[in-house]
Amino acid sequence: MPKTQVQLRVVASNDHLSARERLARSFRNTMMEHLRAHTEGTNVNPNTLLTTDYLNHFSEIIMLLELVPSAPSQFAAELAEWEHESYEEHFTHSGFRDKELAIVGYRNAPEEVRRAFDSSVADLEQEMVLLLKQVQDRIAEGDASGLSELCSESVPRLQGLVGVISGIVNGEVPETDDEEQATSAEKTTDAQSAVDALFD
Repeated sequence: MPKTQVQLRVVASNDHLSARERLARSFRNTMMEHLRAHTEGTNVNPNTLLTTDYLNHFSEIIMLLELVPSAPSQFAAELAEWEHESYEEHFTHSGFRDKELAIVGYRNAPEEVRRAFDSSVADLEQEMVLLLKQVQDRIAEGDASGLSELCSESVPRLQGLVGVISGIVNGEVPETDDEEQATSAEKTTDAQSAVDALFD
């Protein structure tokens, strides 16, 4: 096949893909605008299409962690029963009034928002699972002082991660290095200064 024919086919293929990409982007933008029109009067953020109600999944267990040193045996069972739920799983099982909007909004959230949100939730989940295992170990060992110290050190760190995620939901994203990912501890050192406005 002559070289010119190969080049023409490549160009035609690229043009076809570009057209599909433009169509997909147009459809996505139309869907986002449609969803944003339905966020008024709800807890779903009109810009990010996410809601902070998901954070109740973590905040409730953090409250228990604050209380557990005062009555370890009383709260041990509740802590042991906690399991992580994804955003969609949480709203599927919840009685949240606008849960369908929350789920569809999450699926259509702006890519940079969704990426930052999912990454921060993964960090929080990892911290939570590790901490709960350590708490259970302290309770089983009867190490009251170690349990108290562990919770007092860890709860602020978890609250900082929740604050970062809340900021993302409300239109802010953590400031990150393109070449080097920040660790969970680094991202929660100063939650207020670690976020920049995503939307002007």
